[in-house]
Amino acid sequence: MESTHKRMDNIIREVQEIKDSLHFSQKEIDDNKLNLYRHVQKVEDIETEITLLKKDITANDTKVDYLENQSRRNNILIDGVADTKDETWDQCEQKVRDLLKEKLKLDPKQIEIERAHRNGRFQDGGRPRPIVAKLLRFKDKDTIIKRAKYLKGSTIYMNEDFSEKVRQKRKELIPEMKAARERGNIAYLKFDKLIVHPPGEGGADRRRTRADSRH
Repeated sequence: MESTHKRMDNIIREVQEIKDSLHFSQKEIDDNKLNLYRHVQKVEDIETEITLLKKDITANDTKVDYLENQSRRNNILIDGVADTKDETWDQCEQKVRDLLKEKLKLDPKQIEIERAHRNGRFQDGGRPRPIVAKLLRFKDKDTIIKRAKYLKGSTIYMNEDFSEKVRQKRKELIPEMKAARERGNIAYLKFDKLIVHPPGEGGADRRRTRADSRH
């Protein structure tokens, strides 16, 4: 009996130790659950903050792109005008004025050019660098773009000046524009949008610039 009591005491002690151990383990599990919950909550807070930051970045990008396009709204891009290595801004501006007079039949004295310069590095024997001409008045720019149709059949092209984002969007729309024209519709690009309508509709919007017809 004494031996049995001892074994019972040992068993009871071992069971209590197991209970204590389980209790300790449960506490650790509860603590880990709490820590996990806190970490999950922190991750969710960070994800929310990242989402808000992305929205702010997108909004800022949109504002910057808008301001960039506003700063370019009086610009015209001219490709194909003969280039020289040491060409000055004055010489570049004179070439633009000669183009307005000889090709577009405009009086260059009536159009104020703030500045005209080449983009990129000169390449001997390569393609002429494009010219960026900034006009003082938007109306002058609009008149020039409308007359760009007189350049048809030449190696000179004239376009409006847009930001990189808008140029990329217009580039992506070109295949769709061509497909619409092949179906017999009137199709052209207006800023970063594709305008499509059947022949005979569209009124004033039917006007196309050289920037569209070159594609």
